[in-house]
This record gives sequence, structure tokens and C-alpha cells, in this order.
Amino acid sequence: MRVGIGHDTHRLGAGGPLRLGGGDIPHDRHLLGHSDGDVLLHAVIDALLGAAALGDVGQMFPDTDPANRGRDSGEMLQAARDAVAAVGWRIVNIDCIVHAQRPRLLPHRQTMRLRIADLLGVDPERVSLKGKTAEGIGPIGQEQAMAAECAALLAPREEDDSTTPIH
Repeated sequence: MRVGIGHDTHRLGAGGPLRLGGGDIPHDRHLLGHSDGDVLLHAVIDALLGAAALGDVGQMFPDTDPANRGRDSGEMLQAARDAVAAVGWRIVNIDCIVHAQRPRLLPHRQTMRLRIADLLGVDPERVSLKGKTAEGIGPIGQEQAMAAECAALLAPREEDDSTTPIH
């Protein structure tokens, strides 16, 4: 088995919606980034790639490549998922934390879990998601930035896994 850890931080800009977990959340701020800025999906990508020893999101999707400007992070996550499967691994589970002062993520948590599970091709019970505030401290607490962390557990693909990329 392999464990990977992912982290991402992006600045927040005025105006919404907030792109997080592969979908839009009504909010008065949005994440700034070369792609769509989805810190949660970027952390998941980093965790998966790290566990499979395939580098990180910046190596797979460099910000020097114009094709990645404004790119959908869901599409990036699916490419990372496929790369992990191609080298013989399957996703056991992921555990994620989003650090944000606002908005409260609890009302959106299940929708984000389902979207991430769909993008990964796994059962939703394999995707854990928690939200934490910064208690008003630092760039996150002052709503200048948002961050996410993810741990991913991979196991070798079984021989009968050949018909699906990941399950």
C-alpha cells in the first residue's frame, strides 16, 4: 500500500462563485489560480500523484503551459486518476480538509463528496471531507486565502481491475 499527502493554497479574490470540490458554491469571493483554482481538487491530485510517486500537480499541469490556463480541475483530477491506475494502483480512500473562514462548508459537503467520488470512480464512502476555520487568524482567517489538505491511500490493482481505471 502507498500513502500520499497533498496540499494547496490559493489567494481569494472579490466576486463569486467559489469553485471548490469540482462545483460552484455561492459566495462573494473566488479562488485565484492559473487553472480554475480549486484548492480541494488540487490537494487530492497531489495526494494521489505523491502516493504513486508520480510528482505533483505542478509537474503534471505546469502553469507555464497555456493549455492549463483556466483548466477545469475536475478534468485534471481524472487525468491524475488515470495516471495512477496506469502504474498499477487503485484508490482505497481519501481524507480531505478544507481550511476556510467562510463560507461554511457543511451545507455543501455531501455534494462535494459525491462529485469527487464521481470524478475518481469510487464509492462516496471512500471520500472524507472536513471543513476547518482559522479562527480569524492569518491569511485564511482574514479571508485572503483558502487551503486544502488531502491524504490518499492506494493499493495495488487486482488482476480483475483491468476493465475499469479505478474503483
